[in-house]
Amino acid sequence: MVIRNFLFHRVSDETDAMWPPMKVALFKKIIRHLTENFLVVPLEHYLNDPGAFQTKRKIATVLFDDGYKDNIEFAAPVLAQYKCPASFYVVTDCIDRNIPTWTYLVDSALAGTAKQVIELAFDFVPEKFRKLDIKRNPLIKEIKPWMKKLSNPERLHIMQSILEQCNDVETKGAMMSWDEIRQLKQHGFIIGSHSHTHPMLASLQNESEISDELRISAKRILEETGNLPQTISYPIGSFDDRVVRLSKENGYTYGLAVEQQFYRPDKDDIFKSDSYRIPRVELYQEPWWKVKMRISGVYSRLKKLWP
Repeated sequence: MVIRNFLFHRVSDETDAMWPPMKVALFKKIIRHLTENFLVVPLEHYLNDPGAFQTKRKIATVLFDDGYKDNIEFAAPVLAQYKCPASFYVVTDCIDRNIPTWTYLVDSALAGTAKQVIELAFDFVPEKFRKLDIKRNPLIKEIKPWMKKLSNPERLHIMQSILEQCNDVETKGAMMSWDEIRQLKQHGFIIGSHSHTHPMLASLQNESEISDELRISAKRILEETGNLPQTISYPIGSFDDRVVRLSKENGYTYGLAVEQQFYRPDKDDIFKSDSYRIPRVELYQEPWWKVKMRISGVYSRLKKLWP
């Protein structure tokens, strides 16, 4: 059995050069195509009871990461129109504070500010990053990759410093509220975790930080929706054996990666049969012919032949 898990993030006609959302028309075309050509099922329902989905039809799932407000404004109505189930994995701190993920915030702040220079004069900051000309220094492109390797407190400290210095960039209003997430749940959609603050979990050296990310997120979702999430969607697809072990210890049943391949639970491959390493295929704002190649699996096969 092959399960095609398709991952989305934003769905909107908004123009965003750095983080372009999928246009509503393309999303509608994809959902119509999936519901006409596949049996689209809730991922968690299939994982809980595969025997209940004995079918000759190809199976697909629809999954969202992060918790952007456009998910309920534009994606949910399309899903409802085509009676298409979906799961939404939210970053709980972003929902609590109504701010996008730190990766989005840093990119938007550095690209959108009118400020010329930022200073990061902290002991743990490499000398080359301590004072940067935002508009002319090519090292500015290295800030976010470097931040991904920091501890949680260090990463959040740097993010806050950047936002305070680039305070001429609006960051509020992009995420769903808990009321809106409860609306999704009431309409039959599944709510899961995408961590508490969206770090690269495998890059965190301190296991207590990893555990906190998993535990706090699950606790907030339980408090706000009444249900403990079964699934952790690893931020930026980052996980390792420690993350898998701690996900189990913190009560999660499933873990989602981003491997750009289909899920084959009947094959003897660790990335296809382990319920904490379930792969997904991300879909983007691209020409329809290319999206169809990703949906069919042709694109991933060609990438293996001609990387």
